[in-house]
Amino acid sequence: MSNRLEYDIKEKYGYELNEISNKLNQLEAGRVYENGGSKMDGSLATNIKQLRKMIGELLLKIQNGKDGTDDEIAKLFINKDY
Repeated sequence: MSNRLEYDIKEKYGYELNEISNKLNQLEAGRVYENGGSKMDGSLATNIKQLRKMIGELLLKIQNGKDGTDDEIAKLFINKDY
């Protein structure tokens, strides 16, 4: 089964992909509590749980044809009566 999507995933889900990329960059740079002692970085286990959640939520959006965060925010402004 090969159904091509009618949209570019990088465009539609750019915000979500950027969040995942940022988390991976932080981990790559060693920004975890165990390395630097900064609680705001979170433990390695916490960061992995967050990544799993982010990826799972993104896959659900793609699977179900839901809007990305950027589109959801844009709709709030477009539908707003000023």
